This record gives sequence, structure tokens and C-alpha cells, in this order.
Amino acid sequence: MGTHHEASAQRLDLWLESRLQTTELLMLSTVANTGSKGLDDLIAYHFATKGARTRARLALLSAQALALPDRTCVALAACCELIHNASLLHDDIQDQDAERRGQIAAWRQFDINTAMCGGTLLLSAAYRVLANVPSYSAELTMHVHQRTTDLIAGQVKDLDAVKQYPDMDAYLQITKGKSGSLLALPLELSLIAAREQSSLSMATAAAEAFAVAYQVIDDIKDHEADARGGHNNVIALLLREGCDQAQALDRAAALAQEHLVLASTSARWLPRKSGQVLVDLCLQLKCLARLPVDVEEQVV
Repeated sequence: MGTHHEASAQRLDLWLESRLQTTELLMLSTVANTGSKGLDDLIAYHFATKGARTRARLALLSAQALALPDRTCVALAACCELIHNASLLHDDIQDQDAERRGQIAAWRQFDINTAMCGGTLLLSAAYRVLANVPSYSAELTMHVHQRTTDLIAGQVKDLDAVKQYPDMDAYLQITKGKSGSLLALPLELSLIAAREQSSLSMATAAAEAFAVAYQVIDDIKDHEADARGGHNNVIALLLREGCDQAQALDRAAALAQEHLVLASTSARWLPRKSGQVLVDLCLQLKCLARLPVDVEEQVV
């Protein structure tokens, strides 16, 4: 029994790595040879460091669990990653971030105007790759537009919050819009393509809860640097509400734990174990942040 499970897991890992490479090739080929050397160089520079490809993994593994064709799995993964990378190029400019993934940010290595155009190109390319999905293209396209709208609205609210500090409700809404939209999108697109639209709200709830937990844990790690830079952070929010530093850190950890439990529970309800990839991410994040792990979560 154990040997069979290990063999199945190994086959899935090999499939995933292969399809991640195919996703990468599709993304690059869709934005290659624009006719502008400066733009082509910036795109190549940005993609030279790949990041975790979390959204691609969510799309590939959820779509595979739902028995979608490989071509569809890869197209959905590429779509989500292209939108994510477009947002990174734009965010770095707006936040004046000097580095991205361990190298100089594209807007600083090249220039702001080319980086803005690069981000816009990646966003357009996300819609182009959806043409590789043979069915439900209209519904998929409309859903991608809605999630892109949520992402942009969340970013605008986040930028506005620098002028007027958010309360906890506003913090959660900003995080769900800015981060949750693109973490929900891979699961939602897979469900739409598999004709499982009735599960969309559960996928959204799971991904948004995971996004909040991830952001809170990131805030805990970066709270001192964010305080110096004047960036929004849940620890600073809790300090403004009257907590001392120890209380703020404890409450933030509890908030992350609460949302990881919600994310994992909701993801388990998705059809044909299509949410298992998110369940696994929740467990990984709990271990990374040294949060309590239930015994049943350790059972594969």
C-alpha cells in the first residue's frame, strides 16, 4: 500500500515538473519577439528568476485532479502566472521596491516606462493563452477579467491605506482583493473548465483565507522593516488598537492560524480532491511559521 502510494506521488511530481516547464515555455513564447529590444530584454530579465510559481502549481494540480486535458492545465497555469507577474512589475514601480527575487527590480535595471509596458504586455498575454482552452472560453475570460479587477481594486485600496491607516476589516478586504484574487483564480478556472461551477464559492473562501494567513505571517516576519518604511502591516495595526508588542504578535499568530484552518477545511470540500494542493500549502505554511498542526493534517 505504501509503495503504491509513493509510486503515485512520484509520478505526479514528475508530471508537475514537466508541466511547469511547459507552462514556462508557453509564457515566454507568448511574449517573445515584440519588435522592441528594450522590452524583450526586460521580459527576459524579469523571468530569469522564476519565483515559487505557486499559482501555476495551484492551477496544474487542481486541473489535473479534475481530469482536465494537459493542454488546458498548462494554459490555465500560464494565464494565472502571467497576471501575477504583470502585477509584480507594476507593484514594484508603485511601491518603489528596489529588488525583486534577489535581483534589482526591472524598473530600476531598465526604466519605469519599459517596466510599465512590460507589465501591460504580460496582462494581455494572459488572455491570449486562454485561447488554448477548447471550451468555456467566454466564461473563463470573463472570470479572469473579474479577478483582475479585484486585484487592481485591492492594489488601489492598499496604496490609499498609506495615507489613512486601515482598521482590521479594511486590512482583511485589501488582502483578499490584492492577494486572494490571484490565489483563488487557479482553483476557480479549473472548476469552471471542469463544469464544477457550484464549488466556486468554496474555492474562493479557501484561497482568500490562505492569502490572509500568508500575509499575516509575512507581516510578522517583516514588521520591523515595514515600520521603518511606513508600509501597512498587521502588527502596526494591532499596536494602534492598544496591544503591546507581545500581544500584537500573539494576536497576529492566532489570526494566521484561524485563517489557515478555514482555508484547509474549505479546500477539503472541493470536488475530486482538487483542493488538496491548497491543503498541502496550508500545512507547509503552518510548519514554516511554527504554528500548531493537528494530527490529522499530518496524515497524507
